[in-house]
Amino acid sequence: MCDWLAVGDETGNWDTLRHPNVFLGVALVMGRIEDWRAALQEVIDGQRIEDRLQAPIRALPPAYRHSPNHHLKDAFDYWNERPSAGDGSLADPGTDPLRQEVFATLRWLAEHPRLITLGLWGRGAALKPALFRSDDPAVALGQAYALLVGQVLPFLTPADRLLVQPGLRSEPTDLLAQQRARVASDPNDAEARRHGHLRGTLSALIDAGQRYRHAWRGDPIGQFDAGALTYHRQQYPSLGSTWLPNNALNAIADLGAGLLRLTCQPGTTSLGLRRERTWANVVFQSLEEITS
Repeated sequence: MCDWLAVGDETGNWDTLRHPNVFLGVALVMGRIEDWRAALQEVIDGQRIEDRLQAPIRALPPAYRHSPNHHLKDAFDYWNERPSAGDGSLADPGTDPLRQEVFATLRWLAEHPRLITLGLWGRGAALKPALFRSDDPAVALGQAYALLVGQVLPFLTPADRLLVQPGLRSEPTDLLAQQRARVASDPNDAEARRHGHLRGTLSALIDAGQRYRHAWRGDPIGQFDAGALTYHRQQYPSLGSTWLPNNALNAIADLGAGLLRLTCQPGTTSLGLRRERTWANVVFQSLEEITS
């Protein structure tokens, strides 16, 4: 049996569909447990990946270092105020130190031989009927992650198991779905859905993912489970015996979501990325491609 770990992140504002052309996406970066361990020890510009991703982007001015760890949004916010129009290439970042640093980190993931980056994106008009039927963003996210899981499982053997940690998120307390959850639940119930809770996303991911798995009519396929990394560590010895820092894994998922945003929605930061032939383990698909 081989255990795989997939760590997810989102791009765009999933809390509400404000415009029919709004761009939303989810990404999963997956690999075998042993490949994750080895990847974190790799080095870029004299820095171990594990250390690089647990610290803010070095070339970013201090005023824009809003996150304690590597977070592409900080760089995107900086670039939004200093637009650099046109398509870019990870292989040719130019002379700007910030682009050199960020592009080197993105290139590390895009060209990684053992970490696989999967992405799903869509626009509001298509997302509404496909994912936002209940107007609950946590459920919509869970269903989006499940679509990616459904694409992966047929390529795994029945002895393989995919452990999924979807992107950790905090929902606004005034969100309609949160209001409904508070009304419907006992406020003293420890299992009730709460602000910043993963419960809605996880339940939708597991339910929808299992439907896709049972609907497969080919040979037997891989198994999966979903939850926070602490849950996986408690349940599965292969992960519990391996130290993988959660903030570094989440930063790698953020890189996957950033690649998705920059290649499938050029112009978000007045900068787009051209996809390179060397991105052999990067697969991005639109919602229409998967659900048609």
